[in-house]
Amino acid sequence: MMEKTVRWTVRGVMCLQDFFGDDDIFIACGPEKFRYQDDFLLDESECRVVKSTSYTKIASSSRRSTTKSPGPSRRSKSPASTSSVNGTPGSQLSTPRSGKSPSPSPTSPGSLRKQRSSQHGGSSTSLASTKVCSSMDENDGPGEGEVSEEGFQIPATITERYKVGRTIGDGNFAVVKECVERSTAREYALKIIKKSKCRGKEHMIQNEVSILRRVKHPNIVLLIEEMDVPTELYLVMELVKGGDLFDAITSTNKYTERDASGMLYNLASAIKYLHSLNIVHRDIKPENLLVYEHQDGSKSLKLGDFGLATIVDGPLYTVCGTPTYVAPEIIAETGYGLKVDIWAAGVITYILLCGFPPFRGSGDDQEVLFDQILMGQVDFPSPYWDNVSDSAKELITMMLLVDVDQRFSAVQVLEHPWVNDDGLPENEHQLSVAGKIKKHFNTGPKPNSTAAGVSVIAAPARPPLLIRRGRFSDEDATRM
Repeated sequence: MMEKTVRWTVRGVMCLQDFFGDDDIFIACGPEKFRYQDDFLLDESECRVVKSTSYTKIASSSRRSTTKSPGPSRRSKSPASTSSVNGTPGSQLSTPRSGKSPSPSPTSPGSLRKQRSSQHGGSSTSLASTKVCSSMDENDGPGEGEVSEEGFQIPATITERYKVGRTIGDGNFAVVKECVERSTAREYALKIIKKSKCRGKEHMIQNEVSILRRVKHPNIVLLIEEMDVPTELYLVMELVKGGDLFDAITSTNKYTERDASGMLYNLASAIKYLHSLNIVHRDIKPENLLVYEHQDGSKSLKLGDFGLATIVDGPLYTVCGTPTYVAPEIIAETGYGLKVDIWAAGVITYILLCGFPPFRGSGDDQEVLFDQILMGQVDFPSPYWDNVSDSAKELITMMLLVDVDQRFSAVQVLEHPWVNDDGLPENEHQLSVAGKIKKHFNTGPKPNSTAAGVSVIAAPARPPLLIRRGRFSDEDATRM
């Protein structure tokens, strides 16, 4: 390479600026270059050098030139993965050959963050150690990509990889759309969070995404990928098409204790996994339990919507949750921890077996409901519980103890005979709970659901429930 070029005017050319002046420069390269965008990625030390560098004018020049650099075209993707988790195969991603790993501030305006979820089990590392890749493409600016039916721009970085389809959920803060990965034809749910609607709550969104990055379990809705632009946050989620827990019960023609036991097994497995990471969900309810349909016709539950989930490193005091399922220690504001999830699971189990909740207020008077929860008196009234086994009643009682220390843990729930199949009744007595569930809960189609991993409500011809109970099937083992 020549160190110095000479013009006919015999002026020294020390940089490209001296040669081209204020003209725009376009750099082209052949196919032998894998990802030329990475040539323009700067680490912190390079940025400091650029800021501190000034060019001296040519001796015979009467003006000082300002430095121009090619507009940055930043894109960073996680390494390719062919494995898959939770019933959703992992998407293919190209791996840049550049050795640079820029990591600008996660909240920097104009950055585009992409994070492919890890394809192996949950890590015990802290959330602070989670790396987020940042990138920005010129095509992601206004006027590029596609315009959604809601009127906002979907960046080209997304539309190049995914074909974005119809809206399947719409709420105050987020829109959820079907999308198909172009390279694999796999279906996902694209959750679009509108940042303008979340001002002052940005930390809650970041907390939810940070937790979703960590959790990998067959009974938890999987985060596939995230993309962050200045106006929206895009989350590519596993698409679960089987409806929610109540939809599954009310649409089947046969429902027994064994089905309810299998559902609790799925839920308790997810809770056990979360609690092993010191993560509390805080909003476990039927609407957040989605039904995944396996290829063999069996079904399993997946827990979604981690908007209230958080790390437990000491007593929590924030009053949150859904009244029917909230634990007494949350209401009492005495400090709470992981076992509020067990209480919620106990309430759900009670409903699964009789069709109505154990604690019920009068009308809209939540104070009556909260007083009942604080007392913790669990009854099993006749005739609704006459055909339910004593083993199930015993388990529910242990899950709904006001004394947190005495309340069952997720491990104890999984070890209970009613859950591990040893204590189930021999007779497959059909439970008539669908009508009562419809009476006490809104179980119609939910077009405005915005849970991460949104369910698509369908109305098939009432198939029997076949709840998958195995800890991990061979199919799941290949996905982990």
